[in-house]
Amino acid sequence: MKEVNNLEYLPGVERLKKLSQVSTKKDLRQLSHALFPGTHCPLFGVALTASLIDDLVVLIIGTDECAYYTKRFTMNREAAGEGRDNVYSFVMAEHDIVFGAGEKVREAILHLDRVYGPQAILIVTTCVPEITGEDFASIAISLKDSVKASLAVVRTEHFRCNNHLPGIERTLAALASIMLPQTVQANSVNILGHRHHGIERTELFAVLSARGLRINLSLPSKCSVELIRQAPQAALNIVTDFTALPLAKEMQERFGMEYVYFEKYASLERIATAYRELGQRLNLDLAEFILTSRERAEAAINGYQEVLDGKSFIYGNSPLLAFEGAAFFTSLGMKPLIISARDVYEHDDVYMAEILRHGVDPWVSMVANIAPLQKLYPVLRPGMYIGHENPYTLARLGIAHVVLDGIAFKLGFELPVAIARLAAEAVKAVAQPRPEGVRHVAL
Repeated sequence: MKEVNNLEYLPGVERLKKLSQVSTKKDLRQLSHALFPGTHCPLFGVALTASLIDDLVVLIIGTDECAYYTKRFTMNREAAGEGRDNVYSFVMAEHDIVFGAGEKVREAILHLDRVYGPQAILIVTTCVPEITGEDFASIAISLKDSVKASLAVVRTEHFRCNNHLPGIERTLAALASIMLPQTVQANSVNILGHRHHGIERTELFAVLSARGLRINLSLPSKCSVELIRQAPQAALNIVTDFTALPLAKEMQERFGMEYVYFEKYASLERIATAYRELGQRLNLDLAEFILTSRERAEAAINGYQEVLDGKSFIYGNSPLLAFEGAAFFTSLGMKPLIISARDVYEHDDVYMAEILRHGVDPWVSMVANIAPLQKLYPVLRPGMYIGHENPYTLARLGIAHVVLDGIAFKLGFELPVAIARLAAEAVKAVAQPRPEGVRHVAL
């Protein structure tokens, strides 16, 4: 079957907009009336973030469904060695929902502080108590002098959003409330937003360490409550994920700390620009490093590009910024058919323009709407699917599958090289199927 270029007649596609028609989140539409499997709620983002932090206890306030969901995730994560089960739950009964649970929650906080002695307690509210309007922030303030632990409050508010990223953002921002003024130590930095293990294995860490810089903390992936309290002693914040930007701005306002935005970019030019800004802020001469590292990265990527050029792709749910990631694959000579995104963020217009300059105008769909998208695979015949999908579904259709989660911890020129390598390996795996028949490449 030949690749289809005109998608207008395909089921559900008439709901979507082309990339050239997208400017705000309202322009992101879905292939079906219902999203399936759908996105995680912000409570997942809270658990994903808070379970990485030492000496922190999380108190979930909500229905039994919310309590079970969070506890099950953190237990499984601890069993996998990727975090810790630090979650306790206050499950609201019908009486609590109708008449309020303030006094019971107050007792629960006092009990956690007295029995477990955590350095900090993160009080997390969910939809039901948020809709009924109980003010748990005031309870936290009233308990400030009655507990030894620092207290912070996060509202998940799933009814206001449709994905888990606000939960990460709000958790990080809430941690600013436990930070204390410090004497600034020269040649020290914080890394904010890196929620992957292995910060010490990244290119960015190696560059800073080799030049005498000390990493004060990596929040949330390598830190403790005490390190969070001392975070303002760093001379600069390096933000490696946009979910940490509100925290960086809060720290700038409260403590006068400057920050550099060093996202998980795939673009070599954006990476070079981020390194140059970092060098200027820290008075480091990075010119030679940027030149040689970029040349090596370009040479490596050009080698992989020979395999990727001309291949079509669908961009699904991945750890990269959707449009920035899709722009990188398009720059390799690949053709985007559909790009899945969860929002239109600041600077996305720049990445969209880069894609359009290659003479392509793909459809854009809401992320996590995989079920109706699967009906299009046999018709579109994409050469590659990038993101979370069932590898067996793709393998049966001969579609190369690239999952980027295993390399999402990388920062700097190493990341686009790793992305291109994974993509090239996936294409080669389809051309030469393995005995088990699964053409799925991921680290």
